[in-house]
Amino acid sequence: MTGDRTTDGAADGATGRAAGELIGSGRSADVYALGEEWVLRRYRSARDTSQEAAVMRRVASYGYPLPAPHPGPFAANEMVVRRIAGPTLARSLMTGGTSAAEGAALLAGLLRRLHRVPAPEGAPAGHRLLHLDLHPENVLLSPTGPVVIDWESAAVGPPGLDWASSALILAEASLRLDVAALVELLLPDFLALAPPELGTYLTAARERREAIPGLTAEERALPGRAFALLPPL
Repeated sequence: MTGDRTTDGAADGATGRAAGELIGSGRSADVYALGEEWVLRRYRSARDTSQEAAVMRRVASYGYPLPAPHPGPFAANEMVVRRIAGPTLARSLMTGGTSAAEGAALLAGLLRRLHRVPAPEGAPAGHRLLHLDLHPENVLLSPTGPVVIDWESAAVGPPGLDWASSALILAEASLRLDVAALVELLLPDFLALAPPELGTYLTAARERREAIPGLTAEERALPGRAFALLPPL
């Protein structure tokens, strides 16, 4: 999640405390500082975050790097997670702190590591927990290593869909003038590290992104434009 830093006050509906500085805004939620140790993620809709928190706790129980969720209680459309210090991978790539090859390897490693986490009981054979929105803006480079944020889209499914979703998001980013040159370097390295099944799930990833609620007509056309940029896989 990204956004301009600004100073804003927001009431914490569950605790009555002021939620401090607005530190991030995305399509569906805003993130506020909640002291030095925690941040409050507040969705603008009446979304229940309990499933998202449950997925995060399961993934974290296997040692995967993500911000630890606070046990609460909090309002249904809110989640409080540990505050992580460090730039996004996107920022590090833009400033030269991380090379395109290093960034691609980091994303690929995080996907492989996530897909080693067993799916919940009853999931179809071969399915795993997927992030489905893993890209450089959703990876924070903390002093102790990378941390994956924004688990709103997480679901159970075939790992190839996760790889395809990341590839498509990177291809979408290559259409932005401010990062096009960088992503054009990052994307080939990422694709070279991906498993063959990525290509099998590209159409499903495209359809999934086109179905995101609340997209403008221009935004809904973006996955198709990005899909056309990807080489045959």
